Amino acid sequence: MARCLMRLLSVLVFLLLQYPVQAEIRVSDDSGRSLVLEQTAGRILSLYAGHSENLLAIGAGDFLAAVSEGDDPHLFAGVPRLPFRADAEQILALSPDLVLMRPFTESTLGETVRILEKSGVTVASLDPPTWDGMGPYLSKLGIMTGIESAEKLWREKTAAVAKKVPEEGRPRVFLESSFRGLKTCSPSSWAAHVIHLAGGVNVAGGAQPLREGSPLAPWGEERLLTLAMEGIDVYLVQAGAMNPVTEQDVLSRSWISGLENARIVFLPEEYISRPSLFRLEESVDRLFKVLYPEGGVFP
Repeated sequence: MARCLMRLLSVLVFLLLQYPVQAEIRVSDDSGRSLVLEQTAGRILSLYAGHSENLLAIGAGDFLAAVSEGDDPHLFAGVPRLPFRADAEQILALSPDLVLMRPFTESTLGETVRILEKSGVTVASLDPPTWDGMGPYLSKLGIMTGIESAEKLWREKTAAVAKKVPEEGRPRVFLESSFRGLKTCSPSSWAAHVIHLAGGVNVAGGAQPLREGSPLAPWGEERLLTLAMEGIDVYLVQAGAMNPVTEQDVLSRSWISGLENARIVFLPEEYISRPSLFRLEESVDRLFKVLYPEGGVFP
């Protein structure tokens, strides 16, 4: 009897070594869910361009089964694209094991989310991270995809892209994040840190965010003109869905002459405000060329 038990134990040990049991994957999202995945995600549907680009950056681009219509088509050629208000039937037809979205998107897709979860699809709702929150955010993406180096990539990339520019004599920059009420970037935002990495000074560094964690901060025209009297070198306009303005719109404003000698420069919002590890290096390079159009040699 003892010999039989020993043999049985030996067989069990052998099987466990050959076919190890994968532990459950546990992670929390920004809507308060405690998610449990039986295995790492292999078919991911992303309904936010920032999530898609960060998956691409950490090496999980091949896991994308679909992206949103707001994603850059050049980055995800051949990958199915879904409308912002995709219904459950459209999503389930692609057989995802993980759907990534933002809490804002989830608020408009409540019934769709409930159907997906009842169908056994894991839904993770993650906010676009602040600069300081990017590491933990990437760590969550890494946990869900089995890519352990995700957060390490973030540390390496940020150390590599910073322009070696002296603190003194940097161009003074004001970023228009939204013309509605004239909003700028909050100090904790992605945009504020890109400006610093590119060698600029955010002259609205004392702006207060609309709410905790928001990348936007109210400023107003009167405060801007007061700031212009102290000197603004570059008036940077974020252009895109968040701030749908043209050059003519900006130049025709009644107060624009109050900026005096500031250069007015437009930059697509994906290169200034989207929290994307994939675009970070190009974003900093683009803005550096705006701030230092004649280049520059720094110690």
